[in-house]
Amino acid sequence: MSTGQVARVYARALFDAAGEANVVDAVREDLDALVTALQASAPLRSLLSDPQIDVSAKQRVVAEITRTGQPLMANALQLLLLRGRLAILSELNDAYGVLAAEAAALVKVDVTTAFELGPEASKQIASRVEEVTGRRVELTQQVDPGIIGGLVLRVGDVIVDSSLQARIRQLRRRLATAELRGEAE
Repeated sequence: MSTGQVARVYARALFDAAGEANVVDAVREDLDALVTALQASAPLRSLLSDPQIDVSAKQRVVAEITRTGQPLMANALQLLLLRGRLAILSELNDAYGVLAAEAAALVKVDVTTAFELGPEASKQIASRVEEVTGRRVELTQQVDPGIIGGLVLRVGDVIVDSSLQARIRQLRRRLATAELRGEAE
């Protein structure tokens, strides 16, 4: 099993347990905070990944870090540590976030445009996606002048590319494969 698959299995188990305990959002916040802390602290990452440091010492560190957090998340971290799977924490966090968003009927939409959209245009795009998907939308925007105009929407695994750059590529392909019609004079 790949690390991504393992992370999804752990994320599903943690999500189901959090759902039963009605603490899905609290676990989400604690996971985010922990992943952020680990990314920001090289010494903490080193300590937790060092095979020469005793597991019980690592357990005490994890217990101290999670002391004020959600007990379910703290237990999950202890389990990851005992099974030598703490390295999948970031992927587990991502997978848990996807599950939490699905459960909240929230869809994440990435919009790429050639220039910054105004609030009204962003609202119209979000409204249209909500209408089509029947879910609440969390919109993030990226600016890429290379697309020239139009926009590229990413909704989950679906990409809708209505950029001018894509249309130019399509036109170029059509012109390259077009048959010559009529006779040369």
